[in-house]
Amino acid sequence: MEETIRQTQERWFIFLEKLEARMEEMCTAAIPELVKVFDEDQDPYKRAHGRMLAGLVGQLYQMMEKANEVKEEKILGPAFSFGHNTHTFREACFERHREFEERVHQHIAQLREAAGKQDLESFYQEQLAAFERIRDQFTCKQCGGKITIPKMFFIATYITCPWCQTQNTFMPSTGAQIMLHQARSLAEQRTAHLLKEYEDSRPKDPALNKKYLRAMFDEWNKITPDMAAENEKFYLRLLKDYNIDHL
Repeated sequence: MEETIRQTQERWFIFLEKLEARMEEMCTAAIPELVKVFDEDQDPYKRAHGRMLAGLVGQLYQMMEKANEVKEEKILGPAFSFGHNTHTFREACFERHREFEERVHQHIAQLREAAGKQDLESFYQEQLAAFERIRDQFTCKQCGGKITIPKMFFIATYITCPWCQTQNTFMPSTGAQIMLHQARSLAEQRTAHLLKEYEDSRPKDPALNKKYLRAMFDEWNKITPDMAAENEKFYLRLLKDYNIDHL
């Protein structure tokens, strides 16, 4: 039994190493192309770049799924349900799997960062300034009364005329709509130091990961407050996925 466990652990480690080598090769080759597509994409929403990024991230998640399938079959399977070395074996395999998943997330962050080298903070501040210049320039389509837009919106929003109560549709600028899709990237840029603090911890400290995620989502909610409810649902799902919701 001990030799079988040793061989299984060795094969598991080699399997993850091969997946990591594939990830490294894929991302190293993809980043220059990803940046090129981003720079050359004339679409203000950068949809060609977005599709390419989504495809690359999807491949990384497929590798994670493959690793999870093998873990379920080979590490958590019935072959090692008994024996005094089972706990030590599984702990070593689980720790190696955590390291693998960390590398996946690091590669995803690298892909997003490589494609988002633009100064998102300056772009966001420009959109805020542009909104301040136009917020008092709207009139009601029904009565012509002056309407002040109460805050910056990122999606089409109904604004009630204070004079006749008519519902007027406010369409955000193209820049504001773009910012909606870049809000998370900006939040990640603002909290990158906390992510690095977590990534540099040895062993990985889940409390630092939770600290980073909370700070990142707080920034995300500040940037696009109307999306806070949906963002918070996403935050709770991530805590559950990372198994740190109990901290």
